[in-house]
Amino acid sequence: MKQVTAELLAPLLGALRGYSTLDEVKPATFHLRGRDFIHFHETPDGVVADVLLARGRVHMPVSTSREQAELLERIEHQLASLEAHGRQRKRQRLERRRHGYGRVVGKQV
Repeated sequence: MKQVTAELLAPLLGALRGYSTLDEVKPATFHLRGRDFIHFHETPDGVVADVLLARGRVHMPVSTSREQAELLERIEHQLASLEAHGRQRKRQRLERRRHGYGRVVGKQV
């Protein structure tokens, strides 16, 4: 990545580094739960982010502060949705355990 691009993305990268759920596996490449989540490309039209959102991989321009803010908004929404889904699944597992679902009771050999 060129120095100019790195400087342009510095605020965005700083914000991404603030998410504990994202792992920066190499400069400007982040994984979520071991999978590629977001990385960046330099194009003739500017810098583009490839980000994995609910509907699949999305290519978003990030050359301006407005574009970067929009990307962060979508990422925050995606991460919040994943976190809420994780909490719901955890509650369901606990509920099943409480009611004895999923375990074998009185098994004789």
